[in-house]
Amino acid sequence: MDEKQFDNKYGTDSSTEKRKSFHRSRRMFAIKENKLFIAPENVTYSHANWFELLGWINSEDDSLMNLLTRGYFDDTGIYFYRGYDFHIDEKAEKDMLGFISELVEKFSLSKNLHLFGGKIKQEIDGKWPPIKDYGPINDLL
Repeated sequence: MDEKQFDNKYGTDSSTEKRKSFHRSRRMFAIKENKLFIAPENVTYSHANWFELLGWINSEDDSLMNLLTRGYFDDTGIYFYRGYDFHIDEKAEKDMLGFISELVEKFSLSKNLHLFGGKIKQEIDGKWPPIKDYGPINDLL
């Protein structure tokens, strides 16, 4: 699938410098088959591009985008969601809470950071606001 097709599904333009800068500023992760996967550092692409590179999705079948809990962490917190619409649900919450300690330990993340669920899609580029703040990670461990 090419970048424009992913952009149409996400409802965004990944070619802008602001979008690329945002992507570079965070580290992506995904939970698949009860295992935590971490993307390379400093990449300018989306989860969909990453999943395609891993062979998890393709132009004929990108259904995993709606099934996998995914997200990212940066110096402001840990963010998770599902689907091209960045929603949260019980499964996403259960997945994330099951892997939060591994993520914190593996990357020495501050336990004072907050866990955020979902994203509110907006016209502006960059970081979109979360739907829900679950509070400090320390309170969730």
